[in-house]
Amino acid sequence: MARSRFVWHVFAGFCALVAAGLVGCFWLSSVQLARLADAAQLQRVADVATGLAAIFPEHSEPLDPATFADATRWMVGGTRARVDLLSPDGTMLATSAAGGSVSERSPAADALIEEARAGRIARTSRYDAAAGKRILVVAAPVGPAGRPAGIVRVTADTIESDAELARSQRWLLLGFLAWAVAALAAGRAVASRLARPVADLSLAAVRLADGDVSAPIPTADSTELAELAEAIGALREQLVERGLTIGRQGTQQEAVLGSMIEGVLAIDARQRVVGINRAAAELLAVDPARSIRRPLQEVVRNPDLRRFALRAIDCREPVEDDLLLRGARDRTIRLRGTALRDLSGEGGAVIVLNDVTDVQRLENIRRDFVANVSHELKTPIASIKGFVETLLDGASDDPVDSRRFLNIIARQADRLASIIEDLLALSRIEQSEGTGNLPRESVRIADLLSAVTVDCLPRAEDRSIRLDVTCDESITAEVNAPLFEQALINLVDNAIKYSDPGRTIWIGVATETATTGSAGSVVITVRDEGCGIEAEHLPRLFERFYRIDKARSRKLGGTGLGLSIVKHIVQAHGGTVAVESEPGVGSTFTIRMS
Repeated sequence: MARSRFVWHVFAGFCALVAAGLVGCFWLSSVQLARLADAAQLQRVADVATGLAAIFPEHSEPLDPATFADATRWMVGGTRARVDLLSPDGTMLATSAAGGSVSERSPAADALIEEARAGRIARTSRYDAAAGKRILVVAAPVGPAGRPAGIVRVTADTIESDAELARSQRWLLLGFLAWAVAALAAGRAVASRLARPVADLSLAAVRLADGDVSAPIPTADSTELAELAEAIGALREQLVERGLTIGRQGTQQEAVLGSMIEGVLAIDARQRVVGINRAAAELLAVDPARSIRRPLQEVVRNPDLRRFALRAIDCREPVEDDLLLRGARDRTIRLRGTALRDLSGEGGAVIVLNDVTDVQRLENIRRDFVANVSHELKTPIASIKGFVETLLDGASDDPVDSRRFLNIIARQADRLASIIEDLLALSRIEQSEGTGNLPRESVRIADLLSAVTVDCLPRAEDRSIRLDVTCDESITAEVNAPLFEQALINLVDNAIKYSDPGRTIWIGVATETATTGSAGSVVITVRDEGCGIEAEHLPRLFERFYRIDKARSRKLGGTGLGLSIVKHIVQAHGGTVAVESEPGVGSTFTIRMS
């Protein structure tokens, strides 16, 4: 429904009051004016009648029509009044009307004559419907009261007086209208003055509702508006305080949610996203700003997540589940959902997302490590125990068998010692990697490669494998020489083990210039022409005890920890190690030191 302003409400009421007063006053004035006009006209007619009656002598009988005619011409003149001279019994003796004497008898006329015969001046008024005018009749006795000699009857219409009355009423109406215009103008000014403080308070309230808490609250003269202004001022103070409180709470909540490594996703009962923090947006690969108020199935096209959201909304107890997000790197997300219920009953749910991919991977590595290390230790221990029992059962009496069995026990003991030594070395490297206090010094890489070549060359020559080393004498790096040498020996030794006789192993060193102008990187590559590695094994190649061909690896004397030791040594130096391989072509291991 259309609404009007307060000033028009006040002005409309004032206009209605002025209109009602104007109509009432005009009606009363018109009625009173008409009554006074009728009384004045009737009095004039009565004066004419009494004046004519006084002309005749009090004891003149019979009445003289000639005297009556002269007096009538003198008193009536050019007026429209008709004067009749009647006998006491009502007989017409003379008249001023054209056509001579005419007898007009009627019950009203008889009553008028009877009253005049009694010595009183009789008056009457009637409306002539045929002529459309009012008729005034006055009868006055001639002579003494109770025994008049005749009766003078004056009859007049009110045409002229009615016209004068109409003119007077028109002037009266114009005057009332002029007064009404002046009153309405004054009322408009008064209404504007009354509405101005209300409009000011309304404007202040609108600005306050729009968030402008600095808007001034106007004062008012009236008690009611002053109380309203005070109430709006108090409301403004409360809104400011609550806004500050909500702002602080929102900032704190945003800071908490933003600093959480867990993703937080809030949805309403219709599965529309109402809140999402940075961690959740990164996990789900969505834009937080474009996700708000949109359906969840549009933001994240994953039916498993939608089904979990429905469960979280419907269940009263928290629910948990794991979600697999497919992509370039599959990730496992642990979901925990809690239903929300507000006062309106709409509700929704809050879903906490935890990326447990690395946790599960580490757990799998731990299980594999425990299983592998148990298996690696169990094999030599079982072998040693078996041959010792054989010797104890009497095999020691045979010198040939005894020596053969003791040689096997020695080899298994050496293997066991190698595994333990590699585990201890790996543990020490990890501790240095975690604390960051690995001692380093500037070392020429060519010197390290010379030491590596001296160590590995005998094994290479045994298999007719050539080592090709390319390194600039000026290349240096800040490294821990013994550890870095061990990493290079492990890589070259692996290349020798898995290369066929007569092949070549290339060891190269180069530098890469940084784009930012800082010191470049030292890149060391070890490339062989071995059997190569399948692509599915490359991501796990540096894990502990991970073997591609377990039988061949044990046959060659490997512990399964060599590449893992390489990775941790390089990481302890702040570098990276990577591998590229193609089955049947060979493998290339690359160490990059910044």
